[in-house]
Amino acid sequence: MIVRTFLRIATAILFMAGVNPTCIWTQNEIDILRYSYQESLGSTRTMAMGGAYGALGADLASLSCNPAGIGMYRRGDASITTGFASIKSKVNINGQLGNANQLAGSTTNLGIALSYPSVNPEWPVTTLAITNTRRANFNEKIEIRDASLDASLLDAFLAEAMGTLPPDLFDRAPFTSNLAWETYLLDPHPNNDPTAYISAIPEGGAYVTKTIERSGRLNETNIGLGSGLNERLYIGASIGIVNVQFEETTVHKERPRQDSLALSEWEFQEMLTIEGSGINLKIGATFAVNDWLRAGLAYHTRSRITFDDEYSSTIRCAFDDGLTYDRNSPLNRFEYIIHTPARLIASGAFIMGKAGIVSADYERINYGTGTLNASASSGSNAYDFASENRAATELYGTSHIARVGFEFRVQRAFRLRAGASFETSPFTQIADVYADANRYAGSIGFGYRTDEWYFAGTYRRSVYQNDIYLFSPDLLDAGWMQKTHGMVVATVGFRM
Repeated sequence: MIVRTFLRIATAILFMAGVNPTCIWTQNEIDILRYSYQESLGSTRTMAMGGAYGALGADLASLSCNPAGIGMYRRGDASITTGFASIKSKVNINGQLGNANQLAGSTTNLGIALSYPSVNPEWPVTTLAITNTRRANFNEKIEIRDASLDASLLDAFLAEAMGTLPPDLFDRAPFTSNLAWETYLLDPHPNNDPTAYISAIPEGGAYVTKTIERSGRLNETNIGLGSGLNERLYIGASIGIVNVQFEETTVHKERPRQDSLALSEWEFQEMLTIEGSGINLKIGATFAVNDWLRAGLAYHTRSRITFDDEYSSTIRCAFDDGLTYDRNSPLNRFEYIIHTPARLIASGAFIMGKAGIVSADYERINYGTGTLNASASSGSNAYDFASENRAATELYGTSHIARVGFEFRVQRAFRLRAGASFETSPFTQIADVYADANRYAGSIGFGYRTDEWYFAGTYRRSVYQNDIYLFSPDLLDAGWMQKTHGMVVATVGFRM
């Protein structure tokens, strides 16, 4: 105990002397996928038709798909699309099951389009539009309770601490194993090696409860211009201003499976807050082959998004003798840049006169081309993210997205809509993903419109899976998590 007390005093002296801990790199290849893996959200019309809207137009959501569609307006337009989004998470880890659900409001599209007649008969109308579109919802809750596991998170902290003197743990691992040392979850090894430790759960495993709560969204404000040549060739372009907010709180609790241990329970909590802003460019063209067939092509450049994040962690524990301990890590602030992958979208639409529309989109995106980069303010000694970018190239590949949509005219003012989409896994074969990472989506909706105003509603549902780890994959195999994202939205709009 005397030796341990001395070591603790030495650690405290280093902290008060202003020795800065090595930054924990919470930024990794997962961030690239998180901000690139978007859904076809927008107006109720585009969502109900499965997002297959690239060859169509005269809808405010066209700016986030194929901006050439803005050129099909002949009158001004203003609308808002809002509703509720629910994400249900089902987890299976080592045969242990968990379910959680998160419900939040979601405004998927808001904007205005202003059309200007021209004196040039070849370009009769030019339209300027501004929209704010939801590209991704991050609200979700993941939970698994009292999973009986043969390993403990302390095993990972122990492996991290081995070979390091206690006074150096703050510099090496201020957010993890140093906190475990400060709260007596790691103790000196009885072999008198000052760089060796033992865990408060040396064997027998633990009952694990883990809760992950996330909130936030990725929104895109698009400012675009579109026009049509002889009502045959439509072109358009838009500048996208990206805004990201993301918060995550993870609480990992354990109780030893062995009753004979002195430790009663312990908890590891992580807090992460991220804000980001960036920019991209979209260009597109739509060609009316004849009165019943249209073809479209759009290209979205990479988004350059600058992020600021704050990360901290806390450990709390209680022992059978009634003693409790808790320690907080320092607050880590970091600025970095993510370049998301470019997108290419090809579209076609079959116009069945006044009876309805059948449309289809194909989108190609190579997630492996996304990169993490140091910010301009990081200086010459900035971290280069070489290993993270190499991992992204190896783990992520090209996804192919197929979307199809239908709209049928029931009466003069009433429409029924339906759509579906399928996206192949963003992972390469080398990633060896356990879960079915393909994404499936379906939607159904209706619309009612007059010459002056319109109203529409849509229900959309998407399902996909991904791997999940409670802690180090060296200690426990991956489980799978299925996410079901349901949305109910309504649009109210006015023609001007």
